Parts: sequence; structure tokens; C-alpha cells
Amino acid sequence: MEIKICGMASEINIREIAACKPDYLGLIFHPASPRNAIGLAPGFDFSSRPQKGFVGVFVDRDEDEIVDLIRRYRLVAAQLHGSESPELCRRLTKRGFRVWKAVGIDSPDDFQTLERYTGCVDRFVFDRKSPAHGGTGEKFDWRLLSHYTAGVDFMLGGGVGPDDADEILRIDHPRMAGIDLNSRFEVIPGVKNSTLVESFIKKIRSK
Repeated sequence: MEIKICGMASEINIREIAACKPDYLGLIFHPASPRNAIGLAPGFDFSSRPQKGFVGVFVDRDEDEIVDLIRRYRLVAAQLHGSESPELCRRLTKRGFRVWKAVGIDSPDDFQTLERYTGCVDRFVFDRKSPAHGGTGEKFDWRLLSHYTAGVDFMLGGGVGPDDADEILRIDHPRMAGIDLNSRFEVIPGVKNSTLVESFIKKIRSK
């Protein structure tokens, strides 16, 4: 099961959390977010990198802006957290970029429109539905995952916390590819508690 730590905004903390060996670290490029990473220099020194790379998080950004940031920060995927269309996702995919589409969930109906993204995204990220586009620290009802039947893998996000490892390990869904962690592991917005992160990762990977 892959693990992504999202909302990284401190160069020192990036090195600390990368040492915990998550699969991905997420950099949010959204001015309204308290975890906005745009202030990080594209060439900042990674003394250790996440095992599979950095994922950029975008909210309704222009296609050319997304492509520019992917290239500047050497991102391995673009995670789209706004109202981005399947057409935009398809164009980015055709340009050779991996695309993850975040989707807010609070009822079974929220899964019904996802088929239109099949073939143009690499995975979904399921989050708690919110006008803030994530970072609420609140879960959706994970029992709703039983209603998801599309043929695209997903990561579970939305309020995953340090005490949730056992419950996550009980989830049995063939399309669940990983977990997306953020605000409930924070000291302050954009800075994660490395002790909590390391303990959680070890517990998930011990099973």
C-alpha cells in the first residue's frame, strides 16, 4: 500500500519526512492554502527524496501553469483538486504526465460521475467533500467505499490520522492503492510531526 504525505511546505521538514520513507510527498500549489509550497525554490536540496517522488497538488490552475510547475519541481504526478474536466486530464495525460483526480465524497452519488474520468486519470484521491478543497482534517464515511466500482485505483484521503492504521488495514477494496496523509499529522500547517509519520508508516507496512 502506497503512502503519500501531502501539504509539505518546509525544506527542513521535507528532509525529515522523506527520511521516514513514504512513497510520495505532496507539494500544494494553491495560494489559498496555508500549506502553499510555491515559496520553495525549485532547486532546493533534497538530501533524501521520497521513494517514488513528489506530487503537485493543483486547484483549477491553467494547463500551462500546471505543466510549468511539473517541470520546474520535477513532479511525478499532478493531483487535481478542483473542478478540472476529463478533457484537461486527458490533455495532460497525452503530454506524458501522470494525473490523479481528487474527489470529495459524502454520499454514494459522488461516485456516479467518475466513469467519465476512466482512461484519462491514473488514479483518484478520495477526500472529505469541502469548499476548502481538502485539508479539513475530517473523514468521510469510509463505508461508502463499497459503492465505488469504477476501474481506476484510488488513494484514501480526508482526515486520516495517527490512530487510523488498524481501521485502514481492515478496508478490503480491490482498487485501494494507498493512503494520503495531511493535516492530522501536523505541528503547524505545512509542517508534519516526523515521529507520528514514522510510527504510522511502520504500522501500515508491518502487516
